Amino acid sequence: MNNQDNNLKFPKGRTAFIIIHGVGEQTPFETVDYFAQNLIKYFEEQNLPVRLEHLIAKRRLVTGYPWTESFVRLSSNNIKQDEFIDIHEYYWAANTENKISVPEILQWAEQTLEGTIQFYNRKENQSKLDELLKEKNWNSFFKYRLRWLTIFLRLFNFIYPGLRLIVCLLLLLLSPFLQGRFLQPAWQLSRKLVTPLLVNFVGDVAIYTTTNVKSPYYKIRQQILTESLTLLKAILRDKQANYDQVILVGHSLGSCIAYDTLNLLCIEASLSKDKGKSLLVDKITGFITFASPLDKIAFFFREMAQQHQYIRQRILEYLNSFRVRQLYIRKNKYLNNNPVECQLEQIRWVNYYHLQDPISGHLDYYEKLDNVLMDYQTSWGGNAHLGYWTDPNFYKDIANRFLLTTDDF
Repeated sequence: MNNQDNNLKFPKGRTAFIIIHGVGEQTPFETVDYFAQNLIKYFEEQNLPVRLEHLIAKRRLVTGYPWTESFVRLSSNNIKQDEFIDIHEYYWAANTENKISVPEILQWAEQTLEGTIQFYNRKENQSKLDELLKEKNWNSFFKYRLRWLTIFLRLFNFIYPGLRLIVCLLLLLLSPFLQGRFLQPAWQLSRKLVTPLLVNFVGDVAIYTTTNVKSPYYKIRQQILTESLTLLKAILRDKQANYDQVILVGHSLGSCIAYDTLNLLCIEASLSKDKGKSLLVDKITGFITFASPLDKIAFFFREMAQQHQYIRQRILEYLNSFRVRQLYIRKNKYLNNNPVECQLEQIRWVNYYHLQDPISGHLDYYEKLDNVLMDYQTSWGGNAHLGYWTDPNFYKDIANRFLLTTDDF
């Protein structure tokens, strides 16, 4: 921050953050806890003491069934000020927990790899491959990571039954001495103990990226998106809070859910007579992604397209067109008018990534966003993937971009 920092005030207006968590064994309000605590810590370091409140609001599911949402509010110690920051959470982990088997994950990975090779081996797609391989990250991902992931899953699938059986027998033998989280059915616990984080991550991705309407996982994907969009729309039209700005925040696979939620909102706004004004889409001012695999997910979707299905391909591209670079839109003499008129140009999109995080990366598939490289000290893998949550510079940058004001403004 600059020499204006001494004049910092608590952020003006009413802001809502909607946090969408990533993969892993998440529990409700865990991301709210991380985000709120570290935002408070940042404000206090800037000599801006805040109040913290737990609030509840009456919401309705898309089915009309009522439920009570819990969220937290940060506000100034000056009770006369009607300015605050609310932190909401969309929790979806329960929808995918233990829903897919290791063989099914392997099948998905092999189909993805096969589709990739077939798509980019076509002559008409050679130019697209050349463009992708200009980026070092894409080069290594295309040439090595998809294949290595599939090989890893094949090996793990081979040893998984025996390994799980051994662990289960050990747990049964040790059951008189176990305590805490180990006091649960041995067979169920054995799955958690022997399944690597990478497999769990790929499993959640495999479920969420399912586009086959005949698959039971497609319903899970639709449920997640419907719930996410319903919560976003409820917060936008919350008359009591009357937010000035709403910022969508997605970690890991949660960034993909957030992106798809915005896509759905674009479609709905395009269908409305007032182009989304009644949906209050202008209140959405920010989109924050971190540890995001959005480029990789887009890559998976593209490779699944069949060569002769140019109409289907164009429909899918239009339905997922929020800030996609024109470079990655297949040229076609037909269907050149996109019916989805996105009304979200006011959104400021910031993507945070770390070079030691194997899931995240510089987002090149999209346009009109800022890519921010993080440099906190960490080891490669899971620690880097989760390190954003506790990095002070992460919250400092968010505050500078979306929240703080000074006397000179």
